[in-house]
Amino acid sequence: MKVRKNHTRFLCGSLAAAAAISPILSITAWADNISTANFNLRQQVVKLTGIMEISSFRESVTRADFAKMLVKASSYRENLPTSNVSVYADVPATDPNAVYIRIAAREGWMSGYLGGKFKPEDPVLYKDAVKAILTMLGYTDDDFTGDLVSSRISKFNYLELNEDVSRQAADEVNQTDCMNIFYNLLKTKKKDSNEIYGTILDCELNSDGEINPITILDDERKGPILVHKNFSVSQSVPFDTEDANVFLNGVASTLSAVKSAQQQAGFAVLYYNVKSKTIWAYTTMGWDNDDNSGNNSYILLKGEIKNIYYKSTDVMTPTSVRIEVDQANSDDSFDTSEDVDSDGYLTISLDSSELQYMFSIYGDLEVGDDVVLVCNRNGSSYTAVDALEY
Repeated sequence: MKVRKNHTRFLCGSLAAAAAISPILSITAWADNISTANFNLRQQVVKLTGIMEISSFRESVTRADFAKMLVKASSYRENLPTSNVSVYADVPATDPNAVYIRIAAREGWMSGYLGGKFKPEDPVLYKDAVKAILTMLGYTDDDFTGDLVSSRISKFNYLELNEDVSRQAADEVNQTDCMNIFYNLLKTKKKDSNEIYGTILDCELNSDGEINPITILDDERKGPILVHKNFSVSQSVPFDTEDANVFLNGVASTLSAVKSAQQQAGFAVLYYNVKSKTIWAYTTMGWDNDDNSGNNSYILLKGEIKNIYYKSTDVMTPTSVRIEVDQANSDDSFDTSEDVDSDGYLTISLDSSELQYMFSIYGDLEVGDDVVLVCNRNGSSYTAVDALEY
């Protein structure tokens, strides 16, 4: 395989990001004071940023899990110590949450109890969550007067960090509460700053004041990577995949499912985001489904480049590519009888400047090369949205 230039990172809202932020289910019943659309938005934002993933809407959150969420919502998540050191009697150094608890305690986000214990399995209380979030925003005890718990909660409410959260100081918080608390943190300005906290995690606000999930991924998504069936998906990305968010062909999935599909198809195309630890894998088996008319679907094709066509008025800018499709290693929904020409070749349009560069005399792809093309299909018309050499 040739050394590739990084001209294929532009796959944005139309594919990987769109798959990642699509609503999962309707859960209005779990939160009477929030719309389904807004709930789904919040759920996806905290997942895409890597802070947390909801497994049970009403399940209480332990102090250990909350410490992990705090660290994942901070810049420390990219610089975790390689060795764990225990700072509490009931949190051994071998505990997978030890590193998160140590950072949360060191930064003053959370505190232990008398006797040198952290009580990691106890549920986190609302008053402790309030203190942690305000501390992350830059507030200290000196910013509050009188009863610290009441004063902190008043500030928390003033900053609208309690939006869609209805708890009293001594209440336990559940996963839905944490989702809302961390989402609200992301769009709240840091103390003495006009910058929202979420900039740490590459978040931006829409005009309506909500976090835009697409921008979380736009600048940080890497790829595509072609991973042959004899190579590891986990070893193809630069982060530990144990807690990774995985999507296969646009649907939430697992690494084992990706491996199985990769083995069956012969290869997989990967995109990834380091900060959110997200992997988008695509194979030729059962790819993104089209609608009833066959429009607006994506298809993965492997083939040999036979011709590269240029504008009649600009011989430097390619407009389409003609390939001989390798049916055995292409999307199983591709029908040669309908789409290829009399020579058995398929013509695919090149609409983006990035792809036009790749197929130009300055790029890496030329006639005779084997390529994998990610295409948008509209009826029998195909337009490439990404490409890489096989």
